[in-house]
Amino acid sequence: MTREIVDLYTKSVASFGEVLSLVSLDSWDLPTPCTEWNTQTLVVHIISGEVQLNDLIENETYNSLELSSNILGPDPMSTWRGTAINAIDLVQKTPLEKELPHPTMNLTLERLLGARITDNAVHAWDLSQALSREHVIDSEIAQWALDYWIDFYDFITESEHFAAPIEPTDQSPSTRLLALLGRHVSKH
Repeated sequence: MTREIVDLYTKSVASFGEVLSLVSLDSWDLPTPCTEWNTQTLVVHIISGEVQLNDLIENETYNSLELSSNILGPDPMSTWRGTAINAIDLVQKTPLEKELPHPTMNLTLERLLGARITDNAVHAWDLSQALSREHVIDSEIAQWALDYWIDFYDFITESEHFAAPIEPTDQSPSTRLLALLGRHVSKH
């Protein structure tokens, strides 16, 4: 992997922001494909992930963040934007091989970005589904994420963090990635 991963991370963050900009304050309780999360919890999860990335790089500390809506502040879009801009800035300045503290695994920035790219891209799709909007994950991001996660297939299938993989409804990179992570994409 090269610095291309930083560009993909930036694109994935932007894709989440595009969908987030469509969320009205009266949409926070809508269900998402993540069965235990509504739109608000999903957005809290994404913002918390960027805060965690910031802490790991900037402070070299791992903090297990509670998913609290307090993180959203009075203007969730502004909170997301500030957190995302800070994370992108830090990622652009940090070597990909930098080791980051994590209690359960050896983690480099490059490996963490694989998870963050996937989180932003897939949860942008999840959020779009809650809003009844069509959203296709960028094919470059989706193909990269598929290639990234193939080495972690056993982790995905055994993890409580992901739904079981399902058969994709078509062979586009977006649909295949979503199916790998247990999401059903309806044919249009």
